Amino acid sequence: MISDEQARFFRENGYLVLSQLLAAAELEALRSEMQVLVTSAVERTGDADFRYREHALTGEQVPFRIEYVIDKSAACRRLLGHPFVLGSVEKLQGPSFIPTWDSMVFKLEGAGAAIPWHRDAGLEQLLDERPIFNVDFYLDASDRTNCLWAIPGSHRFDEDEAQERLAELSADGFGTQFDGGGAVSLELEPGDVLFHDILVLHGSPAAQSRLRRVLYYEFRPIDVELAIGPHTPDYIPLKQQVLAACQRERAQAFPDEEPFRYRPEPPVPDGEPASFRFPHEQFWR
Repeated sequence: MISDEQARFFRENGYLVLSQLLAAAELEALRSEMQVLVTSAVERTGDADFRYREHALTGEQVPFRIEYVIDKSAACRRLLGHPFVLGSVEKLQGPSFIPTWDSMVFKLEGAGAAIPWHRDAGLEQLLDERPIFNVDFYLDASDRTNCLWAIPGSHRFDEDEAQERLAELSADGFGTQFDGGGAVSLELEPGDVLFHDILVLHGSPAAQSRLRRVLYYEFRPIDVELAIGPHTPDYIPLKQQVLAACQRERAQAFPDEEPFRYRPEPPVPDGEPASFRFPHEQFWR
């Protein structure tokens, strides 16, 4: 798991970079299986989980996001069971947590869509000081032309300050003024991992550079989900089963690795998950 110093940096800044967390074989499996999905998105196979938006530099509609990657990829399921990641989530959120979103955000080679400056969610989704955050797994290198930019410490902004800063950063109408305003560029390499708080201000510009694929896994404390949502309580045991099943898949693939001991309250229900894809809209409050 992350160190006390790394946890402190994350709490203070709203993000944390971990270099070369993914081993070469696991990274290669993820790259291979995610390329199949990227190709399908480019070919417009009609999958409802593929998302498209206009590429600001060319005006073309391009794919940029794929939802529910755990349902589509064995490598992604194994990744969810990564013991270092789960131990770090426990350190920051406590032992009772669930995975919520799992997706891939990517920039196509030569036609990478912008992700305007934003917060992933609002203050109303927090119960206390425990962070809700995404773990971002980098499958490709990023540089200043296509990387994520963030405002350190912006996860502590109140709603008014956050909206004021977002307006300043997005003054050109497209949210693409990334260099400046206290922003830092997060230039990562394949196998690197980024933790980012859902409240930190971040975004990335439109690009015409090389392919950049990032897997996003979000985690939330169970008691926060029970008290606030956004999902109904019956979502919780389903995602507990998903996490436990992914841990079992990882244990089979990496028998010499010491697994993370998932010990939530309430305990994980017995049995296999009915699915690895539980659409969020079916569980909104």
